Amino acid sequence: MVASTQVSKSAVWRPEDSAPEVELLLVCARVHVDPQQAARLRELIEKGLDWGYLLRLTDRHGLLPLLHWHLNACCADAIQAEHRQYLRTAFQRVSALNIFLTHELQRLLALFATERIEAVPYKGPALAEQLYGNVALRQFSDLDILVSPNDVTRARDLLVAEGYAPLPLLTDRQQAVLFKTQCNLPFTRDNKRLVVELHWTVSAPNFARPFESDAFWGSLEEGQLNGIAIRRPATEHLLLSLCIHGSKHLWERLAWISDIAGLIEQNQNLDWQQLVTRARGTGSERMLSLGLYLAVDLLGAKLPPKIEQVLNSDEMVPALAASVKRFLFTPELTPSGMAGYFRFQLKARRRLRDKIKYLHFAISPTEQDLVQIKLPAPLNFVYYLVRPVRMVLVGGPSHFH
Repeated sequence: MVASTQVSKSAVWRPEDSAPEVELLLVCARVHVDPQQAARLRELIEKGLDWGYLLRLTDRHGLLPLLHWHLNACCADAIQAEHRQYLRTAFQRVSALNIFLTHELQRLLALFATERIEAVPYKGPALAEQLYGNVALRQFSDLDILVSPNDVTRARDLLVAEGYAPLPLLTDRQQAVLFKTQCNLPFTRDNKRLVVELHWTVSAPNFARPFESDAFWGSLEEGQLNGIAIRRPATEHLLLSLCIHGSKHLWERLAWISDIAGLIEQNQNLDWQQLVTRARGTGSERMLSLGLYLAVDLLGAKLPPKIEQVLNSDEMVPALAASVKRFLFTPELTPSGMAGYFRFQLKARRRLRDKIKYLHFAISPTEQDLVQIKLPAPLNFVYYLVRPVRMVLVGGPSHFH
């Protein structure tokens, strides 16, 4: 639990406020801290901070490991003992969970390999290793594994044989509906202590289709996960996928922006032209631009001049970024509401056809819709009628997708 010191900051952060806690968190939300930034961290700490606000904010954004890591490296002696101990304990807790999940991921990948199922770890431990070389430095709570659409049934059966159960429990016919409308199926075991999301694509087809399946699987890269060889998405594919994921969830966690900035920093030879062309052709250009814009604006990521021109050519991108930043530095999540969520998602798409596809996605049934009502196959269309009603009653699409 985060320290309970009374929060004294405004409910909405504004750039002109220059909150020292926000500045400190932004410095720590990156792979590397240079000597000048380290000196600034010490200066901010010595001036005094609202530690209750800082710790709650950091916890909300999933950045406690990085905050501890960077402060411990550059100015641990300047931090009061109680705050230093809190950060150390939080880091140890996250580290223990991450190591446990990493071992489980390695075990599952080995099992998939014995069944000749090509499985690709997505986000989670693999991204932590790729960005930091240390799985303890990126906070995550579940495992995401990508398999080919042709292997979903076998992969599902293997997970079930290992004691995992679909979450929620669905029939084969309901899972078939989900396979058409969504991009993953969650599984759990050990009283939800372990959660694995089995993906057959990185995004539901009507939300965004960033690349064709053959292009994705044909461009996998070699990687490492705690000394074990793995296959991982090409960096261009990964970057676009993470930007789509961030837009789907309104970029409500700074850790996701940190991932984008880290990938840019570590991959100076990205094929930017291919990336932009693919995003433009698949209708996800604005989502890519928004992720890059936030990484530049908040974390100082460096982009080639031609890519900066792409960002500057779309006036909607800074407007979307402003809506993200407006509530980014509140210590708790600020619900956007159904209307606000829809507005954001529609503005995140340039083409009319992509906006229409998103609306189709918004009323597509999710696992929660399917478990609430069981229908025979000829009545599957009824799920599309039930979905809007449930969104209104429960609180909007952000709670389900």
